[in-house]
Amino acid sequence: MMNSFDLTGRTALVTGGTKGMGLAIARRLAEAGARVAVSGRSQESSDAAAATLPGGAIGIPADIGDEASVAALGERALRALGHVDILIANAATEPHVGPVTSASGAAFDQTIAGVRNTLLLIEQLVPGMAGHGHGSIVVTSSIAATRANGILGVYGTSKATLGQLVRNLALELGPKQIRVNAIAPGPVRTDFSRMLWEKPEVEAQAAARIPLGRIAEADDVSGLALLLASPAGAYITGQSIGVDGGASVV
Repeated sequence: MMNSFDLTGRTALVTGGTKGMGLAIARRLAEAGARVAVSGRSQESSDAAAATLPGGAIGIPADIGDEASVAALGERALRALGHVDILIANAATEPHVGPVTSASGAAFDQTIAGVRNTLLLIEQLVPGMAGHGHGSIVVTSSIAATRANGILGVYGTSKATLGQLVRNLALELGPKQIRVNAIAPGPVRTDFSRMLWEKPEVEAQAAARIPLGRIAEADDVSGLALLLASPAGAYITGQSIGVDGGASVV
């Protein structure tokens, strides 16, 4: 049974892979045998994260909000790895915080830019995946994609857009044996959601709204990423799967 999770001989690129969920996923893939490239916003942070992973991981910097930077990331990843079997598209731009109606055009465009540039990266990697007869693309969505939020509405809109992108790509790339899925976490103990857990009383309030009674740790998300990246998930595509402790059913 465990062999179906074996990634020996596979290669993976993890964007937003220097901390939090991205780093936890990169570690899980590397431990399963994949050779991993992790990408953060600087060469230093990318190299530092790669140094903590087994299997000769490498660091490649990129800014998901910058088209030229993302194009360079795809080129460098293909040169370094030869080809990419698994893409974990975890990076996101800094979101607008506040009501949707308070977002300027520039703030809205900045939040949405990560969706367009994620597609750009996918377009670079798909030919190699198709040439090898398999591939898995996993994007990080959010519970915010399906719920209204008074301060992260634009962020939620970008994640909902990613969900539709996943469905369309699954349809288009399925004949090439490339699977495309999204992971939709609820609150996770990362820097992004620090406001929900850095104060015990605030964390207790957040946990009380979750059936499992706690917010997620980064490793709670990495297991699903491994399933979707591995042969164990070979018949899963076009899905947005929640990892939220049951929060979405409340």
